[in-house]
Amino acid sequence: MMRLRVVLAVLWTIVILVLCWTPQAFLPVNEGTESLTHKLHLDKFVHAGIFTVFTVLWLRTRPAGKTRYLWVLLAGTALAAITEIVQNLPIINREGEFEDAMADFAGVLFGFPLFHWIEQKLKVWNLSK
Repeated sequence: MMRLRVVLAVLWTIVILVLCWTPQAFLPVNEGTESLTHKLHLDKFVHAGIFTVFTVLWLRTRPAGKTRYLWVLLAGTALAAITEIVQNLPIINREGEFEDAMADFAGVLFGFPLFHWIEQKLKVWNLSK
């Protein structure tokens, strides 16, 4: 079961990298500043959501203890920073934004209480192993 958890967490991390590092030329939509998505900052919710999933998946792979939270916090923060920095490379031709990194970080933080909620539900349903 632990092996499956690790595979899922690694695959999700790869999905994040592919989503964040797909060059602008391959993206189907170029959002302008007048788009509803831009005005409502919906992309920030997407960033937070994908990093919330990242946090929950990686927490499920780590042994119990305080170090797992630190490990996932550091890994999530590093991934958020790296994905935004790499977006500024000419080959990617996207705009890495500090606000996106902050939304990623917020998603990591939101993942902690969500993880606890999920773990409690799994224990109630006898599925925590």
